Amino acid sequence: MSLTRRHFLWTMGAAGAAVAFQDVPDFIFWESQDSPDVGWAPGIQDIRASTCLVCPARCGIQGRTVDGDLVGIRGNPVHPSNQGGLCPRGVAGVQVLYHPERLASPLVRQGPRGSGEWRQVNVEEAIGLIADRLGSLRAAGRPEGLALLAGYCAGTMQDLWRLFLQSYGSPNYVADDYDEGATTVMQLMHGIPKRPGYDLERSDLVLSFGAPLYESWWSPLQAYVGVAPAPGIGYPRARLVQVDTRFSRTAARAHEWVGVRPETHAVLALGIAYVMIRDELIDLDFIAEYVSGFDDYIDEHGHARDGFRSLVMSNYRTEEVSGVTGVPVERITAIARAFGESRWPIAVFGSDVMQSRNGLLAAMAVHSLNVLKGNVNRPGGVVFGDDPPLAPIGPAVFDEIARSPRSREPVGGPGNPFADRVRPRHFAEAVADDAGEPIEALLLYYADPLASSTHPEVWRTALDRIPFVVSFSPFLDETTDFADIVLPDLLPYERWQDGPTPASFPYAVWGLAQPLVEPHPGAVHTGEVLLALARALGGSVAESMPYEGFESLLEARATGLFEARRGMTFGNEFEREHHRQMEERGWWLPQHADFDSFWEGLVDAGGWMDLYYDDTDPARIARTPDGRIRLLPAELDARGSEANPYADVGPGDGSSDDEYPYRLLPYRFSTLSSGSARLQRWMVEKPTIFPDVHYDPWVEVNPSTVRELGLTDGDYVWVVSRRGRYRARLKAFPGTAPENICAPYGLKHPDGELASPLQILDGAEDPLTGVTSWSSTAVRLDQA
Repeated sequence: MSLTRRHFLWTMGAAGAAVAFQDVPDFIFWESQDSPDVGWAPGIQDIRASTCLVCPARCGIQGRTVDGDLVGIRGNPVHPSNQGGLCPRGVAGVQVLYHPERLASPLVRQGPRGSGEWRQVNVEEAIGLIADRLGSLRAAGRPEGLALLAGYCAGTMQDLWRLFLQSYGSPNYVADDYDEGATTVMQLMHGIPKRPGYDLERSDLVLSFGAPLYESWWSPLQAYVGVAPAPGIGYPRARLVQVDTRFSRTAARAHEWVGVRPETHAVLALGIAYVMIRDELIDLDFIAEYVSGFDDYIDEHGHARDGFRSLVMSNYRTEEVSGVTGVPVERITAIARAFGESRWPIAVFGSDVMQSRNGLLAAMAVHSLNVLKGNVNRPGGVVFGDDPPLAPIGPAVFDEIARSPRSREPVGGPGNPFADRVRPRHFAEAVADDAGEPIEALLLYYADPLASSTHPEVWRTALDRIPFVVSFSPFLDETTDFADIVLPDLLPYERWQDGPTPASFPYAVWGLAQPLVEPHPGAVHTGEVLLALARALGGSVAESMPYEGFESLLEARATGLFEARRGMTFGNEFEREHHRQMEERGWWLPQHADFDSFWEGLVDAGGWMDLYYDDTDPARIARTPDGRIRLLPAELDARGSEANPYADVGPGDGSSDDEYPYRLLPYRFSTLSSGSARLQRWMVEKPTIFPDVHYDPWVEVNPSTVRELGLTDGDYVWVVSRRGRYRARLKAFPGTAPENICAPYGLKHPDGELASPLQILDGAEDPLTGVTSWSSTAVRLDQA
């Protein structure tokens, strides 16, 4: 019998136990003994369902409390996305709740900005000061002078913020939530302005282009559950092929890793398309019925134009693609045939693709593989799921002040032709340069731009120009130094909030977060602050937001779920499958006779879901004027050579030279969120790339590069670009190409020194969307 690794470990464990108990002293007793009564009594335990709000995944959780204290967090087994799983950050949420650096009360600045001089006030005084300032601004007829910079808060909090700003009269909602532009890709190709969903659970091959599925994707637990489902569910286990510029955690867990050069994902994708077209591994029936732009055509001016097929077959021959990407011809061919011959393949594009100088066109190239296979709106494919049918919030009531023409154009408004929002950097540049209407008050909601921005110096100038800044951060951070008032929000385990799953999950899911412990007396739910401000401001703002409290607002919105006559509150696997099958047959089984019992069941279970997806609706394939997916969108064609998809999507001109010979490749560490990893010491202390060293930021460098530089594994180095430098510990890592320097983002040194690779980026961006490029900066390494 061959000795497997499991047998070996078990044998070693048994041998160790035998050695340990070889000489057992006679004072060891194997029965329990009576313990003296020292006044101890068992605590009262309670377990409640809630939703994790640490990152956009919005996983279901269960919080365990003893005598009112939160002592443990685990995954909710009936949540359809994470199905009982939970990442380390979710488990470590207990540490954030009881962190010693948490603010004890609201703060009002006393000295100059950055001095750290504060005066403690109570919640009522802080809200009053904010209401007075915003009331004066609005009374002066300048509501457009108010702006909000908000992190990821999808759901009712985002809707409430937008309603507040609209009724107040400000167009300045600036999202700092790491949107990579996927919505624009789907709008251009499908006419559907929504991030795509991926039915990983029923796919048989997942081809991931730079998507950190198991690390900082929109829902890592969805990837774990979907790509490697439990045996016996009736669907094939998906094979994962990870195309990545570094040997990431996702690559380590994939069935196959394909290393590529930075900014060449699109070239590889179109090389795969070349083989699929050449070998007739595409769905010609689907293309003929639902796709435009595949064949050559005559444009409106009577000129002959190349279609997708001609562009690919002319520009992406396998040998040429291999030379650009570094992927051998044999592997390109094998991947293409595997994708073309699979029944339910999915091509997923991630941040490595979108956050580059040609991100929009590159993502279109990757997504074209799904179109060629016709795996859109099909089981195991790309889908566009429904949003939860919540009762609407609002509507906004507009008075004369809110109708002012100046209230319509946001500061730093989309300056790129296909930007679907104001980019935070562009907003800061407009404020710093006095472009547009002046910003006189800025609200910061889970946003720390001085730590997360690629241009903190621009933000410092912008903050200096804004006379009134309010932060709702529960902790002091880099940006709160510039605030006039810090009104700390309750933490997720103390407040009511909803958490719809991100669009990457193909079904409608509405998670509900409820208080697991009593709220902190010195903090207040920011949603309650908005409702209080609306009441204080009066007029149209108060009319737009007539809610008594945030819990009652969520309850009002849930009436839409109850009245939709579809879906169910969270249930086990049997209940989920039973409801899905019934809805597929046109039946719906009500669980509750009235709304009150429905709400009670929703709170107890942790949320609502509808796992039925109608794949017969052609509107879920495309909502373009002709109902077809556009491989060559007219909007891009109108811009000429600057937006030429499938013809020029290769890497940009390299900026490396003798002084800066390496390419810096930042990547997100563990989550999409920024700035809070330091608050979870369990996360920092768990086994890392340095088993015996904790708390230190690092950079990953190929061992051959380490030797060439005369450095040693573990040395401190300066990572230097033309814009600046930061200090980190060097790690010799063969999973990094010799010409690259890979660096995690979101870490600090023990003394609080920021080590952010984003702040030394060269400032390049995708000219079509305005998304910042993370893969174009040239750097060198100096001994620290």
